[in-house]
Amino acid sequence: MAVGARFTFADLQNPLFLHPSDGPTSVVVPKLQGAIDYRSWKRSFEIQLASKRKLGFVNGTILRSTTDETDALQWDTCNNLVISWLHNNVSEATRNSILYVESASEIWSLLEKRFMLTNGSRKYKLNKDLFELKQNKSSIAEYYTALTCVWDEIDSLNVLPVVATVNPDIVKLMSTLATFKEEAKLFQFLNGLNEIYAPQRSQLLMMIPLPTVEVACAAIQQEESQREVLSCATDFESATMLSQNTNQGNKLLECVVCHKKGHTSDRCWTKIGYLKWHDKHKAKPNFRPHVSSDGFAKPK
Repeated sequence: MAVGARFTFADLQNPLFLHPSDGPTSVVVPKLQGAIDYRSWKRSFEIQLASKRKLGFVNGTILRSTTDETDALQWDTCNNLVISWLHNNVSEATRNSILYVESASEIWSLLEKRFMLTNGSRKYKLNKDLFELKQNKSSIAEYYTALTCVWDEIDSLNVLPVVATVNPDIVKLMSTLATFKEEAKLFQFLNGLNEIYAPQRSQLLMMIPLPTVEVACAAIQQEESQREVLSCATDFESATMLSQNTNQGNKLLECVVCHKKGHTSDRCWTKIGYLKWHDKHKAKPNFRPHVSSDGFAKPK
């Protein structure tokens, strides 16, 4: 292994290599809470470990050397570091249950047995969530993202067998299956949209061939943006009309004190006094009402 600040490519490829920046907090994912988030937590943690070439410490493929003492000691260091990553990325209750386990792979196996749901139970839960998922008050982007998360996890559970020999019939079959899968996603996406997008939904379903769910999402998002722009313009026009109507209504008012239009006597400065910034502010209100023969108060 290279000495100093420079490392060779062979060093970086070695799973026992530790970069100076590697520490107990260098791997951070949302903490594992239980069975409900185990699959997403496991996937996130595996990506982090693989990026540091330490995935073998949890799946058992990187074994402790029995012949080279230096490599054995380095393995112990890496193993303890991976254990610290596991401790820092699970809930406190889970951490206490694995605190004294000395092998990262054994901890990994214990978590798998404890939190991994059977495929049948998880598939049922995911399909139930997919059936109940609606747009409601979410934006199109938020709604589509929620659907994508469920679709991706279902796909990870429904793994097709590997085909050893590929021929035109197999290619045609796989293409047809992919089309059915895309159509199912499109129908699920359109089904959960709010009813205000019913016209756009009908237009998309009349297209031949049917668009992909990504194309449909882009079209609905464009409609959503246009609605937001038109809504802002309508609100502005309504406020303008209200202001104009208010001004016109004020013009019809006439003060019985000063006989000027645009206000009533309870807002008349001649009666209540002028504001501080006005030239006549210091002058006392000159108002001595008397009732005329027609019953209206007039200043003397």
